[in-house]
Amino acid sequence: MTLPVEPTSDAPALTLRPWQQSDVPALVAAHRDEVMRRWLMTLIGNEDEARAWIAEQDAKWSRGRHMSWAIEEAGSVVGHFVVRSAEPPETFATGVGYWTLAEARGRGIASRCVEAVTEWLFGEQDQFPADEIELLHTVGNEGSCRVAQKCGYVFDSLLAPRPPRYPEAGHRHLRWRPKVASRQP
Repeated sequence: MTLPVEPTSDAPALTLRPWQQSDVPALVAAHRDEVMRRWLMTLIGNEDEARAWIAEQDAKWSRGRHMSWAIEEAGSVVGHFVVRSAEPPETFATGVGYWTLAEARGRGIASRCVEAVTEWLFGEQDQFPADEIELLHTVGNEGSCRVAQKCGYVFDSLLAPRPPRYPEAGHRHLRWRPKVASRQP
């Protein structure tokens, strides 16, 4: 499944599409970025790890609880976007996450994708029933905090570190389906 992200007056269209084995070199190159490596939980260091990561994304997708897309602009990978289903009791919210390549940052790619996926999740799709969506990021990741705010995700809580998977504190931002907006704090 692919998801189009409409062009704007100053930015080309984007496509969210499943990762492909032909993306391995782009994935390895993306993971060389030290800024990006600072915020990621899973790091890819070589082509074998990239192939294994893509296979893992495909397996999660086939189980219907996780969708992992390459963000493509004009035929080139510029980032990654993920949707994961709620995992009670840890979270009752559907989650979204993303990263963008260094050269793609600051051009609104992440916020355009967050908005497009949010609209899709709150739309007529039935794979990921969602009345609320969470966007989590590590404290200090100011870019992700700005994306959350720009896309109408409200700061909900400060999350304590939970090593080893989450060694640092985090922010939890939420956005609610418009018809259940009365539940907002």
